[in-house]
Amino acid sequence: MRYFKLLSWIPAATWLYARAVVERYDGWGAWAAAPLLLVPVAISAFFVGVGLLIVGRVKTGRPTEWDWIAIGVAGLPVLWIAFRFVMSWVQPS
Repeated sequence: MRYFKLLSWIPAATWLYARAVVERYDGWGAWAAAPLLLVPVAISAFFVGVGLLIVGRVKTGRPTEWDWIAIGVAGLPVLWIAFRFVMSWVQPS
């Protein structure tokens, strides 16, 4: 779990970098560059899956709050996409 905590920031960092690249373009260029955002989301989903597997197989006892924070940080891109998807269904009153 120690190595997972050290690497858990990678999906969030790649997400921020990909967002910065996509935001440089206007109009159709942003649409063309948008698939770059799929890579950080895939990395994030992989990290969350690995983190949950590690937490499930920890033999030292219960996972600490830092383990859950590391999984949450690794899952930020997936959580952002889920949040945007849910908010797209909410109609403004």
